[in-house]
Amino acid sequence: MGRIVFHVCINENMKDIISELISRVNETKKEIADAVAAGSANTFEVYQRLVGRNEGLTIALQILEDLMAGDEEQEEQ
Repeated sequence: MGRIVFHVCINENMKDIISELISRVNETKKEIADAVAAGSANTFEVYQRLVGRNEGLTIALQILEDLMAGDEEQEEQ
């Protein structure tokens, strides 16, 4: 899947919100990784669900980071 480039102007309030979302997504990804490492996935179905959630969060994180990067590129121009 290719990266999406956003060309939007984000105000400081939105940057704060996006930064908070990035932080929370990273925290949740860490919790999932810790759960898998601790053996909390007692069935293959639970394991698949955790991996799927992690993949979805990875995609969401990339979108949020692209938004922030796109705004920084816009400011440089």
